[in-house]
Amino acid sequence: MLSDKTKSILRKSPATLFVALSVALFFPPVLHSTGEPSYAEEIRRCVAEDKVYLLQNIRQKVILPAEKLVIDALLSEDGPQAVTLYQKQLTQYPDPVLDQISTSRIAAYSLAKESVMPLPKVTVPEPLPKPHTAQPIQSSSKPPAAISKEKPKQETRASTPLTPEPAKKPFALQCGSFKRRENAEAFAKKISLQTPASVIQQGDFYKVVLKSHYLSNEEAEGAAKKLPFETVVVNGL
Repeated sequence: MLSDKTKSILRKSPATLFVALSVALFFPPVLHSTGEPSYAEEIRRCVAEDKVYLLQNIRQKVILPAEKLVIDALLSEDGPQAVTLYQKQLTQYPDPVLDQISTSRIAAYSLAKESVMPLPKVTVPEPLPKPHTAQPIQSSSKPPAAISKEKPKQETRASTPLTPEPAKKPFALQCGSFKRRENAEAFAKKISLQTPASVIQQGDFYKVVLKSHYLSNEEAEGAAKKLPFETVVVNGL
């Protein structure tokens, strides 16, 4: 039961009660997220500096649904799937900082999709059939008995020993991921002053990967701890 003092405050301030009920009905994500740690500014900074790959380090720490959706979209290699995640964030979990990222990424994807023109189909004509020519019958001066007794000589080839293939090392260390190739090449050149690095294109991203490869995830993580800069272990590059 409400106390007499509380009832008196509610009678005098009906507008305050109306605002509180409106927020509770129409903005449940906002109330739910009160008190949770926010990484929105860190996400915005990584996007502004074209260092989206660093979001791997906070992916497991994020709790708010809006931030989870945006990080998953930024790290996704599938364009349509990323657009779906951006749209879900905008409609279900609006956020002043993250809305700008989602809106700009959806616009950039739409512009890139419209600029891709389908290649014209080239019809290759089928080759004409070659005219049939009768082969002349060659007569042999040897009698049939002599021909039948001759056996074709079999060529003997020396067998060459097989050399075992070297073990594949599927794990590598990624230290950068960029939307623009010139940014990736400039960063790879800077990293190569300390250890060799190269640029690999995957989808719409250009990734800077160290040239050293490793047999296991543990071996790659051990090598990453010895480096003076941040890296992410990747598999299959």
